[in-house]
Amino acid sequence: MTVHVLRASPDTVQRGIIDPQAQPVHKIKSGDTLVLNTWTMWDNIVSPSFDIEQALALRARFRAEGRGPHGLTGPVEIETAQAGDILRVDIEKLELAPHGINLIFPGGESRGLLGDVFKEAQLRHFELDRDSMTTRFSDNIVIPLQPFLGIMGVLPPPDAAPRNSAIPGDFGGNIDCRDLVEGTTLYLPVFVDGAGFYAGDAHAVQGSGEVCQTALETAFVEARLRFNVLKGRTIKRPWAETPDYLITMGFDEDLREAARQAVQDMVDLLVFSKNMTASDAYALCSLQADLLVTQIVNGVNGIHARMPKDIFSAEVST
Repeated sequence: MTVHVLRASPDTVQRGIIDPQAQPVHKIKSGDTLVLNTWTMWDNIVSPSFDIEQALALRARFRAEGRGPHGLTGPVEIETAQAGDILRVDIEKLELAPHGINLIFPGGESRGLLGDVFKEAQLRHFELDRDSMTTRFSDNIVIPLQPFLGIMGVLPPPDAAPRNSAIPGDFGGNIDCRDLVEGTTLYLPVFVDGAGFYAGDAHAVQGSGEVCQTALETAFVEARLRFNVLKGRTIKRPWAETPDYLITMGFDEDLREAARQAVQDMVDLLVFSKNMTASDAYALCSLQADLLVTQIVNGVNGIHARMPKDIFSAEVST
């Protein structure tokens, strides 16, 4: 199988918009590996000299243009992918840039959970130690890094309107699930022929919820992903498999509805992969599945359900 390299550039990046009509910037085959890199926020402008005034001005400009802050490398066409298929994405390597930021936006402009409490804007810069995979939050707080792509997705259905990159959906996009680290596999429903995969929004680390609206935002020098097209089965929304968990996801403005979606998809996954009855799968979810708030700050919120794999005697079959 072939290894492709796709560098982020003005010609290969969707700038804050997910457009169902976007044309592919690269083409690969099922089974191929893609090595890409990603931009920092706001058209790759963020740097160690970046200040809060620049951040607020850029955010205001992007919002006025209807754009999110993300640069999305892609879309990439996978030749044999057709609407109704599943795109399997194996996350093989994620190499961080050496610098990142965290932002608290001013209360009246924030989607953060406590935006009404924390009304002053704040910008923190972080040096990312890629040898120890840690960063220093303060003199007495050292945080282990857990890099993941906040955005991985495919093009939405062709009749959908272009949308701000901050808003996730059944196509994936700004999932912001901290579990999607190296060694994880993400499964995405395909809505258009060729799939149209894209990725961005590199995070060095994030707590589940992303409560102040930003994670430790950075870029990836390299993201190495392997793609396979799976035929003969459809899924409604993304799901993932880590070495330890099966993970299903739900997205909605209402967290309870997002939770319903995540649990229903876990029930469906267990019925398919473990030959369980739906009622047994539902009961098992109540006994073993953890519901976690993926993120609560993107307008469309996320819940993911994590089912431990070690309770089963056989691996999940896809």
